[in-house]
Amino acid sequence: MKYMTAVILMAVFSYAQGNTSGSLQLKEPKEIKQKPDLTYTKKGWKLKIWYTAKGSRSEGTFGKLYHKGKEVHPKMKNEELQTPLGKLHFITTDLPWGAHGWIFVEGERVVPSSWEEK
Repeated sequence: MKYMTAVILMAVFSYAQGNTSGSLQLKEPKEIKQKPDLTYTKKGWKLKIWYTAKGSRSEGTFGKLYHKGKEVHPKMKNEELQTPLGKLHFITTDLPWGAHGWIFVEGERVVPSSWEEK
């Protein structure tokens, strides 16, 4: 029994630390069905970003990354990836606000929607 408990705890801890063998899936917001608010493209890489709950106090972003037309799924939690676009970071959280999916490590590249040019 102690062995089984240890194995279960180790598996849970390993998953929580992002040591999973498969790719992570992230629940896509309803906004994803619309055209992205921002798109960055360079040398076969494309980052599409949507604002979620746009204009509200719960505003956030959702980013999807593509390489040569195929979506890039992270292999572990909090994965970082150096691309021609810049250094990107994958964030997964249950909070409705803030950044979700792929984002730039230097956060100032994606500003709140209220800063968009009119």
